[in-house]
Amino acid sequence: MSLLKWIKKLFGKKEGSSVETGLREINFEDLPAWLDTRSQKISSGVEEDVSDLLRELEASLLALKESNFRLAEAKVEGDFDLRAVKRAKSNRENVIKQVTMLIDKIRVTENRDFRALESFYGAATQNLNTCLEHMNQSFRYTRGVFSEESKEVSESLASLGKVFNELGEVIQVNKKEMDTIEAARSDTNNIQELSASIAAEALEFESRNQKIQALKAETLEASQVLEDFKKGAIWQSLQNLQAESTAAREKLKKAETGLSSLVLPLSGHLSRIKKLHESSRYTLKPEVKKQLDICLESPVHVDPSFFPELQKIFEDNALDMQAQKKEKALSQVKAAISSFPDRKKEYLKALQEFEAKKVELESSDTGKLVELEHKETELLSRTRSLEEDIEESEKKLAALMEELEHRKEKFLASLSLIDSYVHVNFPSSTSGARP
Repeated sequence: MSLLKWIKKLFGKKEGSSVETGLREINFEDLPAWLDTRSQKISSGVEEDVSDLLRELEASLLALKESNFRLAEAKVEGDFDLRAVKRAKSNRENVIKQVTMLIDKIRVTENRDFRALESFYGAATQNLNTCLEHMNQSFRYTRGVFSEESKEVSESLASLGKVFNELGEVIQVNKKEMDTIEAARSDTNNIQELSASIAAEALEFESRNQKIQALKAETLEASQVLEDFKKGAIWQSLQNLQAESTAAREKLKKAETGLSSLVLPLSGHLSRIKKLHESSRYTLKPEVKKQLDICLESPVHVDPSFFPELQKIFEDNALDMQAQKKEKALSQVKAAISSFPDRKKEYLKALQEFEAKKVELESSDTGKLVELEHKETELLSRTRSLEEDIEESEKKLAALMEELEHRKEKFLASLSLIDSYVHVNFPSSTSGARP
């Protein structure tokens, strides 16, 4: 095959055709058929080119078989050293064996498809090389005694090798374009699969967008309903009740602080009396001991009658306490006796008001508010989740589009090797033609 024919075949030109200067447009969906046609044309051309070679191959195999038979039947003629004859005969057996195995393994293929011929050529040349490798040393000893018959076998093998070389040239000339066609066919499939994935992801993206728009509208409506509810009488009443409850809590806290302030200065003295009682150095009446513990733990719950009893304790000479501290303690106890009852009444009143407001607040109808707030929160949560899904979908689409562009570039590079004058019209889902 001439170099000019090879160049024309490589670039998709037919012999005798005029050089085209304009681009030929082809739709992407028509490419598989177009590639099949190109492949079939190459296979047909190769089949035509190798027909004579395959006949020559069959003739060479027959000639090799005959020369191998003559080598097997050859008699020793001439005066040779007995050891040389013995060595030649034993090595002749290996030569005959290797050639016979080669002939048996090479079966001229009836399938003239390019890939079938390429496979046949690869296997046959490997078998030929294996045969030559395994018989090389034996052949040197054999031809020393059976020179004429060995020469015939050698010539037959050379003839066979020549045919394979010519067959290899035909295959090699067309292999690049056939490989490129297969690569383009694979890229076409990849582009189709990627385009389908992009189309499916785009539909999902659009569906999610529609859902999020509907969700946002529903959330806006729910927020408006909640806002309107908060402007209504029920909400205002509830707010007022909450404010009153807060004020009652603050009033109770203030009353509790005022009550505790009367007892707090006595806490150190009370703790000492308790220790003296526990160590049996001073004895308290059971009821007094009980009120003392209450006073230390929760002053607001102590009985006002405890303080006169406490005054008696500090006045008792049996109490082991410095006189100065006793006087100070007595002064604090008298202040408590004077003010504690009123402050206790104030505390109990504040506590009653707070508990009343608490009951009133707990019994108020807050179900509607809870329902509206829950609905708004749920819608906002669903919206955020869908927004995250959309973000992931955008990233996936971008990655798919990037991969598609890469595949298209690879595909168009392969296509330009097949036919540099073809311009591909990609569908909108895979928009973008060869640069």
